[in-house]
Amino acid sequence: MHADIEALKSRNIEIGAAESRGDRNWLDGALATKLAFQRANQKRTIVDRKEFLDAVGAGSDRDTEIESIHLYGNRAVITCIVTMKPGGERYHNVRLFIRPEAEWKLLGWANEPL
Repeated sequence: MHADIEALKSRNIEIGAAESRGDRNWLDGALATKLAFQRANQKRTIVDRKEFLDAVGAGSDRDTEIESIHLYGNRAVITCIVTMKPGGERYHNVRLFIRPEAEWKLLGWANEPL
């Protein structure tokens, strides 16, 4: 169980780093075959895996602070706060991971501004 917690913590921090780098290849490997992603915009737009990856581009650095990790067998729910640099905008994230094989994959992700 401890190894799963560490793997999920690392995976969540690396998601932010990959977004900042614009690393679509890394993100592609971290996502489940299907993804539902709720953007933090006014309409709370929900996009799928392809739309999410198509919008990824290098941008501002960000810090990811893990709030909680809850394991349920081969499923996990993670909450974290992402802070953009510079600017300091903060977003609360809820992420649902599954483990269909050896690696954890991101299946659902919703974020909102704090």
